[in-house]
Amino acid sequence: MIRTITFLAALGLASASNAAPVVLSPGVLVDVEGDRAFAVDPSGFTQYIELGNGAARWVSPETAYPLVLADGFLVALAAPDWPGSAVVLLLNPSSGEIIDRVSFDLPETVAANFFPKPKRKFEASAVDTPEGVRIFWRHEFRELRGAVIVETDQNGDEVINPITIETGAFDLVRDQNRHYAVPVRTAFSQPPALTVALNDNERLADISGTQLRAADNRHVQTFQALPHDTFGQIYQWSVFDRTGERKGGYTSPYSRAPFVVDDGTLVIRDQPFGYAEANGSWTERGTRLVGINLASGTERWSFPVLDQEYRGPLPP
Repeated sequence: MIRTITFLAALGLASASNAAPVVLSPGVLVDVEGDRAFAVDPSGFTQYIELGNGAARWVSPETAYPLVLADGFLVALAAPDWPGSAVVLLLNPSSGEIIDRVSFDLPETVAANFFPKPKRKFEASAVDTPEGVRIFWRHEFRELRGAVIVETDQNGDEVINPITIETGAFDLVRDQNRHYAVPVRTAFSQPPALTVALNDNERLADISGTQLRAADNRHVQTFQALPHDTFGQIYQWSVFDRTGERKGGYTSPYSRAPFVVDDGTLVIRDQPFGYAEANGSWTERGTRLVGINLASGTERWSFPVLDQEYRGPLPP
């Protein structure tokens, strides 16, 4: 049985401005206009990354999961003080200094930890609105059992080891120099996300195949499958601006990945993968933020980011 428990809360930043960065993927914000990214590394610390060369300008003083840039702050989720709680940090985006910290209560069953865990997952996202920042969260939990438990859900269907899902939202409210959590128990909904694949009325003319939008909706990517000795199949990307002009390409083991274009640099959040070398050795690459020269299709820089999926305690 899938049991859904809804918890509504709210928290908002006064006088919030439209956020310039876009969420490339959970835990990775990219600000093309500012030539910068804020990404959570595998240890859980946020780092400021320069898009031009991949250099790290600063590292957060404690674990932090970047959500949104608004009202002059980088808003991030920190490690909770105790079970059933959450902590939001407001950092100076130029230096990483913590300006304010807001703690608030969640249901006791919720573990607001962004590190991947077995049978448990916590997700958070944020939207900057004229009224302030609204942060949405979702918690999934399944009992870690040694036996298979079959239960009947409300529709009479039998399911194995049911999942408990809890969701909520909160706003940040500013009072002079401090921010506070102000619960709001009214109905809410997250803004609809754009589809990754372009709809028929959005497609670029005279370009065949599936067309995929950039995270900031300023560019379009297509792909062509090609045979490959190591991977069996690889994909040749082509990247176009919205006028249909081809800006460059890239070859990847995957047909798609979240991306934006910063001048002549293609910035993607690459997926982890492993492969066997010709000599029989095994090579693995973790989840990365990668800057690629669009003209040549070669990597300029890469930065390891936190893998959001729990893949077990041991290597595959």
